[in-house]
Amino acid sequence: MKLYRFKTFTTTYYFPRTTKETKLLYGLYSPFGGILSKIYWTLFQKSNIIRSIRSVDSNKTNIPYNKIRELEGGNSIMSFNMGSPGIEQKISILGFENNHKIPFFAKFSQKPRAIELTKNEIAVYKLLSDTKLVPVLYKEKCCNDYAFLKCEYIKGERPKNIELTKEIIQLSITLNEYHLTNNKTDYKGLKTALSHGDFCPWNMLEHNGAIRLIDWELAAERPLGYDIFTFIIQTSILLSPKKSLNTAIKEKEDIIKEYFNTFGINNYIPYLQSFVKTRQAYETSKGYKDRALRLNEILKDE
Repeated sequence: MKLYRFKTFTTTYYFPRTTKETKLLYGLYSPFGGILSKIYWTLFQKSNIIRSIRSVDSNKTNIPYNKIRELEGGNSIMSFNMGSPGIEQKISILGFENNHKIPFFAKFSQKPRAIELTKNEIAVYKLLSDTKLVPVLYKEKCCNDYAFLKCEYIKGERPKNIELTKEIIQLSITLNEYHLTNNKTDYKGLKTALSHGDFCPWNMLEHNGAIRLIDWELAAERPLGYDIFTFIIQTSILLSPKKSLNTAIKEKEDIIKEYFNTFGINNYIPYLQSFVKTRQAYETSKGYKDRALRLNEILKDE
């Protein structure tokens, strides 16, 4: 199977030859970087010459192509995101079933931590199966060597305006109505609820005025506000890397207070402190010590 390789600073993508019907397979990637990355991505999609230079046989990649096709079980074409290197690396897949003319999304994990995360995502899909918060789960298979899921393709586009809007706040509030445990407070007495864990624009899709979330593998029961703080910090690091994270929080203080007032909480600072501690532990576990240290900027003036 001939594939076309598209490489970024953090990962590698492989795309098949597409038709007008299957152009949606390019939706696996969105250029959140600078103007050069956007130009390169546009040329890659539109130029046969550029793609041909990047062509490679699937058997000469590190994609377990035949195994994924066996698990997926359909007469499909697929694009692949090989994921960022590290303990959580997994292959994300966007596919199109030729027989039924249906797009789908899938994940294939082989590293122990990635397998654990994919199993967690499957559990969340089942928990929220009666809602529209998660995609419909089509297939799953987990064993000691890998974890695989195949689910509904959520139609939509990444938000063009990367801002913490009232619609996004409301999405988080709706999510906070659900719980993964019977306990609704943590050991410090902070109110908890289901948290997406990576509540960022690249995990959001807009369609017909509504926003839906994808990539639920980091979902967990956490103190309120974790997702909102994640959104602010991650977008600030991406778009305003020179701005202090404390300043980024202060600039959004009105909307943060409005969010917490919904739950009868007047002081959000303990929740912000909890977020910093949890996020630092997460970044450290992934080997991103610089990111963990940068989180110390938050509340440094408190």
